[in-house]
Amino acid sequence: MNKKSISKITATLLLCTTIAYTTPIFAYTKDETVYTKLNAEGTNYNTIVNSHIKNDEKEQLIKDISDLTNIENTNSDEQPLKEGNNLEWNAQGNDIYYQGKTDKDLPIECIVKYELDGNEISKEEILGRSGTVKIQIEYINKDEHIVQINGKNKKIYTPFVAICGTIISNGNNKNIQITNGKVIDDGDKTTVIGMCLPGMQESLGLEKDKIDIPNKVEITMETTNFELNNIITYVTPKIIEKDVDMFSKLDEIYNKVNTLQISSEQLEQGASTLQQGTDTYNGKSQEFNTAINQMSEGINSANENYSKINEGIDSLNKNTKKLQIAAKTVNEGTVLISDAQQTINEKLGQLEQGSKQLQTGEEQLLKGLESIIAQVSNIQISDNTVKIKELNQLINTNKNTVKTLKESNANFEKQLKVAKDENTIKTLKKSIETNKSLISLLEANIKANNETITTLKNTDTTKIKQLTEGLKSLKQGLQDLENGTKTLHTGTTQLKLGTTTLYSKTQELSNGTKQLYDACIQLSNGTNTLNAGSNKVKQGLQKLDTSASKLTYANNQLLQGSETISKGASTLLHGIQKFNKEGIQTICGYVNKDVKNITTTLEKLQVLSNEYNNFTMLNNGNTGNVKFIMIMDSIKKEEDNKQEIILENNKKEDNQK
Repeated sequence: MNKKSISKITATLLLCTTIAYTTPIFAYTKDETVYTKLNAEGTNYNTIVNSHIKNDEKEQLIKDISDLTNIENTNSDEQPLKEGNNLEWNAQGNDIYYQGKTDKDLPIECIVKYELDGNEISKEEILGRSGTVKIQIEYINKDEHIVQINGKNKKIYTPFVAICGTIISNGNNKNIQITNGKVIDDGDKTTVIGMCLPGMQESLGLEKDKIDIPNKVEITMETTNFELNNIITYVTPKIIEKDVDMFSKLDEIYNKVNTLQISSEQLEQGASTLQQGTDTYNGKSQEFNTAINQMSEGINSANENYSKINEGIDSLNKNTKKLQIAAKTVNEGTVLISDAQQTINEKLGQLEQGSKQLQTGEEQLLKGLESIIAQVSNIQISDNTVKIKELNQLINTNKNTVKTLKESNANFEKQLKVAKDENTIKTLKKSIETNKSLISLLEANIKANNETITTLKNTDTTKIKQLTEGLKSLKQGLQDLENGTKTLHTGTTQLKLGTTTLYSKTQELSNGTKQLYDACIQLSNGTNTLNAGSNKVKQGLQKLDTSASKLTYANNQLLQGSETISKGASTLLHGIQKFNKEGIQTICGYVNKDVKNITTTLEKLQVLSNEYNNFTMLNNGNTGNVKFIMIMDSIKKEEDNKQEIILENNKKEDNQK
């Protein structure tokens, strides 16, 4: 977990812990402080519970229940009437303070391990040693529950926060560090404070490689004579703020994510339709190109053959004596041109059919493109206005909180100037420092939320608009192409009619050559006219040959364009499929599964946090708060331990006095 994440979690926990203890009081409120002594390896060997009954309604008699043993009134000599677990206190309008012992297992277990220069070592062996020391304090949450999370049973734990700390002398130690916490060095000594959330990783079901929620603290240092003071751990279940629903707007987000997923699937279907249309168009374009090439070859053949006819007619015109031979040549030539004209007529029929198929393919392509344009226009971008409004409200709330904390500090400063009692001065200073830390964390949160608002304002609306305009331009180009194809179809039809007429005339010419062959003398008078007509036919065939070449060149370019369109449609389909699969579906899956599960789990954790209000027993209708203070034994020489025991006994005597 990075420092930024730890800071945010720490800020939230501190705020939630502060607010959680402002619950309303009904009949009475019982605050429990559970003090537990641990040995240097974390094993519990003595637990005492201090209970404070707040008698705000000034009751004379207070009925309480408790499973503690050796119960003692710590505020007066008044003892309760005890029957089983039932207690009756003669309160006389005062608060009740009492303590007792218990053998109950704590909800949090502590395991402590020691390492010296990378090797695990016992607490007895490490005393007085030199080298690099690592102390690992692991907290295990034992208060588990089975709950329903989105229709499935899941194991979660009551959300506890464990904050531990100790003081280390700088005389024999240096380079002191702690994970998940803070190091405060005042020159003579170093205070280390760490934080853990035992069981939270398992409750949320998060993988450690994505986010690591700590359940242990590690203290490292370089020492020349190892000793360790008591490590004190503060544990509370009140880490989730009461009456605050952080996820009330998530249903609206889930609905918009589903709309985005449906729109993306429609866009993918439209791209598939476009690809099919372009494939059909490209295939028909290739067929049309083949027909054009065949027609061009036929026209070229007719042009070459008619040149022979023209030469024959010219020879007939020049030499009437060889008219009979020339008539035979003309007859043979007309048979060839008749066959050629028939071939041309057939190819033009194929050309006419191909242009019609090309037109059909273009219409299908236009329909697919119109579908895509409609679907792109229907895509709804998630509206971030609500999110931005919520973040601005949160920023304003945090700003007001900062203002309140600063005013509170100003008031504390005034009290500090006139305070004389050392405990009061210490409390005021600690409150001021705590408020400063909260102010720093809240200001960092305000900055982070402002950056989030900037990010949310950037949307993909411009890209969708550009895509729509591009598709409309493509549609206009295809419409122009369709108009050109219609013109080509009309010209091909007219050309077919002309070649049909030419074929008919060629048949007549063939019949005429037969008659010419039979009547050479009659044909001699018309050779001049025939020669002139033959020249015109030759010119027409040459023009037809030239036009066919241009048509073939233009169609080759059209074929290249259709192949480019087909490749572009295929690329578009693959891109949209990848966008839908790797982008939209991943986002929707994460929001609808992971985020929903985490949201529901946090709501369950909030319920468990609110319900954990006592460690011993509590009457129905009353409220309670509970906190745990775990004190781990120090590791010191016997003389130092004896001195500490004497000081501790002196303190107990002073407290009793």
